[in-house]
Amino acid sequence: MFEHPVNVRWRDVDALGHVNHAVFLTYLEEGRDAFYAQVLGDPVYVVVRIEIDLRAEVRYPDRKVTVRIEVERVGTTSLTTRETILTPGGKEAAHARVVSVRWDAGLGQPVPFSEAERAQLAAATTT
Repeated sequence: MFEHPVNVRWRDVDALGHVNHAVFLTYLEEGRDAFYAQVLGDPVYVVVRIEIDLRAEVRYPDRKVTVRIEVERVGTTSLTTRETILTPGGKEAAHARVVSVRWDAGLGQPVPFSEAERAQLAAATTT
């Protein structure tokens, strides 16, 4: 399991006084980028599917949330993760399942994970 803190910014808050639902995707992306950078050293990927359940409000006074990333499945070029946004009190604000694909930006196409990358991701896989 990987965790990454994300600051709640004033611009994230909507007229109802809570973080807008669209911003939750940005928080997840920040956590995912940090995960890829730590585990693979290069966060080059594209998201091809995302499912998200919003479960609780995040408000500006919370100041910080934690994004938790858990590897569910490693494919040839794809990675499926379970991603959670936690409030400072540990309450689940959102839960997502994300499929991302390892990407070669120069070629504009998916590339397989190397054996070394697969081993690193396997070590991060939840059982």
